[in-house]
Amino acid sequence: MLANIPITSTPIPGGIAVIDFETNHSNPKGYYNNVSLYLQRIKDQHWQALVGIPLLTKPGKKEIIIKDFSTRRFEFEVKDHVYTEQRIILKGKKKKYVNPNLAHTDRIKKERPVLSNSRKVFSNTVLSSGLFSRPVNGITTSPFGLKRFYNGQARRPHTGLDFAGDVGTPIQSPADGKVILTGDFFFNGNSVFIDHGQGLVSVYIHMNERLVEQDQVVKKGDTIGTIGQTGRSTGPHLHWVIYLNQTAVNPNLLLDKK
Repeated sequence: MLANIPITSTPIPGGIAVIDFETNHSNPKGYYNNVSLYLQRIKDQHWQALVGIPLLTKPGKKEIIIKDFSTRRFEFEVKDHVYTEQRIILKGKKKKYVNPNLAHTDRIKKERPVLSNSRKVFSNTVLSSGLFSRPVNGITTSPFGLKRFYNGQARRPHTGLDFAGDVGTPIQSPADGKVILTGDFFFNGNSVFIDHGQGLVSVYIHMNERLVEQDQVVKKGDTIGTIGQTGRSTGPHLHWVIYLNQTAVNPNLLLDKK
């Protein structure tokens, strides 16, 4: 099966650059900043590299490396893009997510490499093909890329989409894949990570229930859990993240709009 995700090139921070190249090699490899890329064969010798661009990338010329029978470099240009700001106030017990105490800090440090390793998973097997479906039907309450401030303190930009929903609302896998991590984490709460192949990983955060287990194979449309408000959450919703070459990208770019 050929991996083929029909998306438009969006070379901005948080976007996906689509770079066309020709090769008659059966298994070319691509790299951006020494990280393996998602490559798809479109037809015959026509291939594409899908490049996730980090949110904090500065505009300008960048390059990828393609290795087939030789090593070639392809340039592309990242354009500037301004995201809006969001200011969130956490009160009562939720204040711990702004200024964690020593015990919380120790937990955060232990969880960090586990979460980081899951984002770095790269499987050569093609696990899904085509655009993603929506994991839930709720409205988007927080868009991708927001510059966030918690209780006046600057934090990392919003790396996913937030969908509104009542506690217990089913969450469906938007594509075929394999579960690579489940757990209850300090900031993320109940979470599920799914590998879709070639460094394309989707993440489901603040869940109430997790209904899948590590190493479980899932199909598009399978229920993987339910909406909750665990972790750093001001109310029930799904925080949905997609990583491509270890980079959080705007999930809207991979969604089937039909």
